[in-house]
Amino acid sequence: MATEPGKARLGQLDPLRGILALCVAVYHLSVWFDLTQSGSGQNMALARMGNYSVSAFFVLSGFLLFRTAPWSRVQKEGLGRFWLRRFLRLAPLFYLLCAVNVILHLGMGPSPTWRFVLENLTLTFGAIHPNHALVVGGWYVGLVSVLYYVYPALAWLREKGGLVFLVLLAVGLWAWSLGPTLHGVMTQEPWNRFHAYVMAPNHLFLFAWGALLAGLHEKIDRRLEPWLVLVLALPLLWVLLRPWPQFFDHLVALTGWIRFRYLLVVTALVALAAFSREGKSGLLGRALTQLGAWSYGLYLIHPFTMKLVAPHYSGRLGFSLALGLAIIAAAAAHRWIEEPMGRLGRG
Repeated sequence: MATEPGKARLGQLDPLRGILALCVAVYHLSVWFDLTQSGSGQNMALARMGNYSVSAFFVLSGFLLFRTAPWSRVQKEGLGRFWLRRFLRLAPLFYLLCAVNVILHLGMGPSPTWRFVLENLTLTFGAIHPNHALVVGGWYVGLVSVLYYVYPALAWLREKGGLVFLVLLAVGLWAWSLGPTLHGVMTQEPWNRFHAYVMAPNHLFLFAWGALLAGLHEKIDRRLEPWLVLVLALPLLWVLLRPWPQFFDHLVALTGWIRFRYLLVVTALVALAAFSREGKSGLLGRALTQLGAWSYGLYLIHPFTMKLVAPHYSGRLGFSLALGLAIIAAAAAHRWIEEPMGRLGRG
């Protein structure tokens, strides 16, 4: 979700980022405004689409960081500058929304004790418990922060070990995930299942899968024509969105071996976008590219617009108003917060 302004673009990743952010917002708002019946084909498709879009963001974040910030670049800019730029990318909007939640008593996340406030201020909560975030969806920010904290060491190891290191990292972190993913979520009490799902072992390996894609992207010069990417993506989307097997609890589709089937699908979709040859962007492509620039704000802000709209409007009208306001607010946040912070980081 988070990308740095001014970086060279890779393939069709900006439009992809816009699509993923929109999928997450549409899924959450459709649930909160009760637009679909549990167990229906549309409900199951939205659940996979929204939840696995977040997984795709993890893969995408790992790909972009490992592809654009080799150890030589980290050395050149220095550790302080490296961490400052990433901090300025994640923290300002996150801090603002945490403050809004706490001041207005919106109940997004745990009660704001001094411990949780300190964890959020230092962006260390992802290493302790991602659901200590003081905003809905902030668990993603916590885990990305973990990646940023340890990345210089990973970049150095990649420099020394090359593609072999990236393979070992991807396989090793995936093996670490097997216990929590297969056995540690659905065995919990219902109230604790999502808290178990967001734990670091269940997601950090996706950064490593993205890193491995970055290593392959660096080694392989061949790029795919956009029409071929679309042809290859369609069956993958069918696998992801088909209304089978039926489930009512959305966490059922996010755990066990079935999860890895869908994770391979979304990783393949990210790979297709990354290996796509740049082509001319039509009106839709330009709109999605712009939405991609607003994706971080859209991801964090849409729960707040739901809180604003839900007491007054319901159903499709409430959904449409909340989504529209979230996109407008995300555009404003990008213009007035993210872009100035990006310039400050580059300066």
